[in-house]
Amino acid sequence: MKIKRGVTDVRINLSFAATVTCMLILDESGVCPIALFCCFVHEAAHILCLLACGEKPALVELSFYGIKLERLPIRSKRHDILIYAAGPAANFILYAVFAASSSGNKSIGDAALVSLVIGAFNMLPCRPLDGGNILFECLCRFMPEEKAEKICNCAMWAVLAPMAVAGFFAALEYGNVSLGAVAVYLAAVSFFDKREKGTVKL
Repeated sequence: MKIKRGVTDVRINLSFAATVTCMLILDESGVCPIALFCCFVHEAAHILCLLACGEKPALVELSFYGIKLERLPIRSKRHDILIYAAGPAANFILYAVFAASSSGNKSIGDAALVSLVIGAFNMLPCRPLDGGNILFECLCRFMPEEKAEKICNCAMWAVLAPMAVAGFFAALEYGNVSLGAVAVYLAAVSFFDKREKGTVKL
């Protein structure tokens, strides 16, 4: 589905709609709606920060991957770190608000934990996650992109390798494949991710 909003094209891919629908149907814990809300806050913070920096997205695309923004030609490189950090920061703020107002309420406590996990997950040093992109942008201020890319790859595997090993033993011991699946997913999206000039993936 495509929607035109001023200079911005909004696209909602079938993969996004299918993923959300499957999650809502299969979820029996009630956590899925909370997670979707926390993800919405995360992505909205990215977009609001982009607008606050005086930039407008030419494309907002929702897919299984997440949200991809394509910027208009005029942009400021120095805003990148702020834009990447806005999403996790919003999740951490939401966590603090929920935690402070939970007062023993399990639902609000669960919402706080979900928001914290989403924020922390996105700060992992794996591109195209926010943490990996922040690390890359910071390194690029002091060294060539090629060297920054190599350091980012090392940081990514320093996280993914033990995660994969822990996931393997968790699957053997408890039959839980979640951690291993996350490690495989992050390795796959990092491998296939291509950094495009003039675009930012969130």
